[in-house]
Amino acid sequence: MFYFAFDGAEHFCGDREPAPGARVSFVPDKPAAARQRRTGRPVQLQLVHADGMMVNEIAMDVAMWPSSLWRVTDLERMGPWPQSRWVRCRAFTVVEQVPAWLAAGPHGDAVEWVMNRARALTAAQAEALAAQSDEAEEALNRTLWARWLRENTTCSPVGWALTALQEAVTESARRVGPHLFGPDEDDEVEIEVLDDPAWLRAWTAAYAAALALGAPGFLTPEENAQLARRWTTVFGTPDLPGR
Repeated sequence: MFYFAFDGAEHFCGDREPAPGARVSFVPDKPAAARQRRTGRPVQLQLVHADGMMVNEIAMDVAMWPSSLWRVTDLERMGPWPQSRWVRCRAFTVVEQVPAWLAAGPHGDAVEWVMNRARALTAAQAEALAAQSDEAEEALNRTLWARWLRENTTCSPVGWALTALQEAVTESARRVGPHLFGPDEDDEVEIEVLDDPAWLRAWTAAYAAALALGAPGFLTPEENAQLARRWTTVFGTPDLPGR
């Protein structure tokens, strides 16, 4: 069984998302056409051997926070990938839609809860998160990661959710105003990055909460509560089905 993810904007180039039982095929010129529609600029189509649709054996390997996630089967592969947990294919058959939060693992619904609040983060909430002590977070983060890395070498304990979570906090900051951003002094390209101290502390609180709630098996319940404390103090605890 394989998983295919859509993010609703960047990666899905068809007319609509499929229904269970649908046969989905890769059309080489559609990615370039979709990119041209988004940017308004002509795009030169360059076909390479890797073009196609990428599917993953494990949902946590999906390298995005998807708008929707699907189980697929009957792959028309573009080539053998004997040492990978993903393949590129020309076509597949859709089996069913599954919760998008599975991309963050079995506790991904808790990560989704953090993500949704990060997407709507306000200046007052960022200040409230920043005002609290984060004394234990760094040590607990190190412990959690060390235990994860004993048996894993890729991704993170919550898949690629931490990257999406950082983007969510950054977008919330952009809505507040440009004064929260400054030049990236470590990058040769002149770009603006989030550099407001309070918002950066809000981001580390979201990061810690996502790990504590999304990968609870690496710490004790007391340690997880401590790691997520800043976030749960401001937002409460998630009320999730079956928990």
